[in-house]
Amino acid sequence: MPTEKADHRALAARLEQRVFAEPAETPPQLRQDMGRRAAGGPPIAPPYDDLARQIGAAAYRVTDAQMAAVRQLAGSDRAAFELVAAAAVGAALERWKAGLAAIDEASLP
Repeated sequence: MPTEKADHRALAARLEQRVFAEPAETPPQLRQDMGRRAAGGPPIAPPYDDLARQIGAAAYRVTDAQMAAVRQLAGSDRAAFELVAAAAVGAALERWKAGLAAIDEASLP
């Protein structure tokens, strides 16, 4: 049975749209800021900055204190989850795009 080849660039664009732009409990701008910061972007307001930076660098080192601070300011577990997801997706997409650029560069004649 033949399988359809996935359009990974389109799937990544859709993920980016859903995480950073569509309505959610947290404002799109804050989710975008979290994603950019986790990808090495400019600092944002505390305590979001510390969490996003840590997720981008080494997510397994996120502390309970970092999460509690974001949860308290964000107002709920759901809002905190959205921000963690935004940071994780931002960091992942940055790495994925760098990988694509390397592949594209290596494919040049």
